[in-house]
Amino acid sequence: MKITCIAVDDEPLALQKMHDYILRVGYLELLAEFDNAIEALEYLKTNKVDLMFLDIQMEELTGVQMLEAMKDKPKVVFTTAYHEYAIKGYELDVCDYLLKPISFSRFLQSCEKIHNMLDTDFENEYQPPTHNENTQLNEFFFIKNGSVTQKVKVDEILYVEGMKDYLMVHTYNEKVMTLLSFKKLELSLTYPQFVRIHKSYLVAVDKITSIERNRVTIGGVILPVGESYRRQFFKVIEENKL
Repeated sequence: MKITCIAVDDEPLALQKMHDYILRVGYLELLAEFDNAIEALEYLKTNKVDLMFLDIQMEELTGVQMLEAMKDKPKVVFTTAYHEYAIKGYELDVCDYLLKPISFSRFLQSCEKIHNMLDTDFENEYQPPTHNENTQLNEFFFIKNGSVTQKVKVDEILYVEGMKDYLMVHTYNEKVMTLLSFKKLELSLTYPQFVRIHKSYLVAVDKITSIERNRVTIGGVILPVGESYRRQFFKVIEENKL
């Protein structure tokens, strides 16, 4: 498994050292490096990375301030000469804290820790249901809605919302509540035309009007993309991107 990463440090020698260390670890893929937090923050608005090596003491915007400004963060390893930031790193949920000067053995130890964390995340990732050749996928289906059995046209579905023991099927014209599981409904819908993006949401990809970081807009509603569903969802998006 490749781990994509960036390095952020305003000290040229420290940034070069981090560059060299990253290239020595086969499963790391360095996408970019920055000598200031502002440019790194802009980069992360439109680019997804797995890991960020982040210096704390930088001019204009510190590493701590950068993380506090971010809503969706990659895994983060602080790199700093100041041990007093360790508690702050814990509060910001960083994965590790490397004190300069950083030895390669300590750097590698941190990388192994992140690798194991991401491996676990990958194992927990949602996998869409597979349809065999004999699976019949219809243009509509009937579902129980209270005392009524209601017809739902597949091409009119915007998204499906999980609500405890029920599902709410949102279409262009109505909302249909039914006592079904996501798993059973997904078997009636074709992947990747329909993709699970969150434990509570399944969406029709062609009905999405916009995507901003880890949120999608569909039918005028903003829905979150969950961590366990992110890779599969963005894989479908990339396959349909010009």
